Amino acid sequence: MRIAYFTSAYPRATDTFIQREVLHLRHQGHDVLTYALRKPGIDHNVSNLVKSERENTHYLLPANPLALIGLNIRWLFTQPGKYFNALNLALRTSRAGLKGWLFQLFYFQEALLLAQSLLINKISHLHNHFGDSSGTVSMLAGKLSDIPYSVTIHGPHIFFEPQEWALREKVKHSAFIVCISHYCKSQVMLFSDQADWHKLKIVHCGVDISEYVFAPKANPGEDKPVNMLYVGRLAGEKGVPILLQSLVELKNQGLQFHLTLYGDGADRKLLEQLVSSHGLNVYVTFAGFADQQTIRNALTNSDLFILPSFAEGVPVSLMESMAIGVPVIGTYVGGVVELITPEYSGLVVSPSDIDGLSTAIKKYINDAEFRSRVSQNARKKIEQDFNLQIELTKLETLFTDGTAHD
Repeated sequence: MRIAYFTSAYPRATDTFIQREVLHLRHQGHDVLTYALRKPGIDHNVSNLVKSERENTHYLLPANPLALIGLNIRWLFTQPGKYFNALNLALRTSRAGLKGWLFQLFYFQEALLLAQSLLINKISHLHNHFGDSSGTVSMLAGKLSDIPYSVTIHGPHIFFEPQEWALREKVKHSAFIVCISHYCKSQVMLFSDQADWHKLKIVHCGVDISEYVFAPKANPGEDKPVNMLYVGRLAGEKGVPILLQSLVELKNQGLQFHLTLYGDGADRKLLEQLVSSHGLNVYVTFAGFADQQTIRNALTNSDLFILPSFAEGVPVSLMESMAIGVPVIGTYVGGVVELITPEYSGLVVSPSDIDGLSTAIKKYINDAEFRSRVSQNARKKIEQDFNLQIELTKLETLFTDGTAHD
């Protein structure tokens, strides 16, 4: 089967879950072509896999204006019905105002480029991992080409603006929609027609268990600092300022610790300023983007993983930590509690709760038996419910099962 994966920018350092899917499908004998509108910055070239994917991805932009005009004329005269149906869909699903209408026209042009290439390359199915702008392009390309498409909905961003991103229409015109959790599925149900709920399929993100050796760490001891780890974008919804404020409380209590932040984003400068203003410079390191092996090495050397988010799907970073035996702290948002059972396979605190986060960190530090028990249970949870091979088999079945294309 020939499958196309499409996103706005690919491959990015944070797209490991997409890269894993693509590799698995190729190993299973499927011909998978990757498409993107544009290349990400070279700072995303964190591994040989990313570099290889970059070299083999079809980029639609920049496009030759004259060639694009010719493409419109060709579709208009050879496939007028499909052309106007897709254009009508684009305009009906636009955001309010002139700017929203203009953006839909841009998406329509991008969809023409994508549809043309999909047909030339004889693609059987188009899949997308984001429901926003690239999801719109996928929907329009599917309408133009009659090639079935699907979207994996992660959240949380699309649930902030479901009407603006025409989630109802994307579900309606899709072959199926992949939801990464029951919480995610419930949110898509809120913003889609009940007649289309049968299209909503739960496939978890997951980790390759064979790549994560379970090696829980012993108590770091009073004379050694507790090594804490955060992996993710440095963006507002991740709640990193709350984590930093909780560390101030721990510092004032005389605890020895060090936090390493892997990732980058728009809020990095602000967070660096917060670290300085809170007197945490010797306690916190900003490590930037890193490849998967570097992250695994960091996990092996960490005593605790913390993700203090205000909004999440089901974070793969938590799965990786749980698989390797690092105790985790998450927040009561999104599908996190479908991954972490509080007090059983990890600790969960309310988002924005500085004192609660400090208390959770101290509980792990002070209770070695609890930490050991939680680590064992967490590994079992990943093996049973977030095993990459099992989840990707579910996804592959959706791609190959003709009944999914109703």
